[in-house]
Amino acid sequence: MSVERKMKKINMDTLENAERKISVSRLRRVGVALIVLVLLGSGGYAAYRMMTGQVIGSRFTVNKMNCPACVITVKEVTGKIPGVVETVVSLAAQDVTVKFREKQTNPETIQEAIARAGYPVKLDGLFKPMGSGINEVLVADVNGKPLFERDLKLPLDVVKKETKADLPSAFFSVVGKKILLDAADAQMVVVQPYEVEEEVRRIFGEQGTSREEFLTWISSTYGSPEKYYQIVGQRLGIRKLLDENVLQGIEDPVEKKRKTFEWAGKLFKDADVKILDPGLKEKVHASVGQDEWKTLWPRMIAQDTELKSLLVQ
Repeated sequence: MSVERKMKKINMDTLENAERKISVSRLRRVGVALIVLVLLGSGGYAAYRMMTGQVIGSRFTVNKMNCPACVITVKEVTGKIPGVVETVVSLAAQDVTVKFREKQTNPETIQEAIARAGYPVKLDGLFKPMGSGINEVLVADVNGKPLFERDLKLPLDVVKKETKADLPSAFFSVVGKKILLDAADAQMVVVQPYEVEEEVRRIFGEQGTSREEFLTWISSTYGSPEKYYQIVGQRLGIRKLLDENVLQGIEDPVEKKRKTFEWAGKLFKDADVKILDPGLKEKVHASVGQDEWKTLWPRMIAQDTELKSLLVQ
């Protein structure tokens, strides 16, 4: 073999050995990088949470939302706030649920943003998405939305009465109302502020009491006029949903009742309801022998409750 050919062979062998060394070195660096990424993935997320805070849920009563554009507006103004993770707006319920990172923003900032957009707003409860309340006891989750213990104490019937519902009936009525309001949102049912105001004036006129006495009853029973107006609007939304989407063209009262219960039963059957509070679960079970929504609602739907009174008007 000539000297020239020997030199070429040596050069080729040297290059191949060098390339193998480079490849091994690259593989080692890639392996180290992957290990670092895995470590950062676990520790980095923990560090991220330490800096930004855990996710907190907040619910607000937001009055005078009167069209689908209001939903878009509220989502936009809250979505621009650093730290806001998710906003769910219910036009029918007149409420807004906002999840946010506690070290990046707070309920006051969110409330101010909604108010600046032109909507009367009031904080209505804080909770941890994993299932516990903060300034309120979180008792259940209804289609992904919070149900507070205080909600069970607010009458669905907006006319002054002395009677109080038992716990299972109150739970059934409030959960059922939330499910029906979700259906109203799906159908884009809208209740205008003037309709709520007219209904409140009608109720006041039938009470036979002074304005001061009426307002005192509202404050003592519902906590604030905003909450009372919200519940009046919710009732109107459910009735409008029934009249426009379920009972249209039906005149016979018996057929109306049958159709209403059949329709509501389908909604209740498909609803995702979880009782989160062990105390509530125990009390409901002790009272009616059931503590799961799937078995509770069929037993309760035929009983005299505030929700039934609303449905069969």
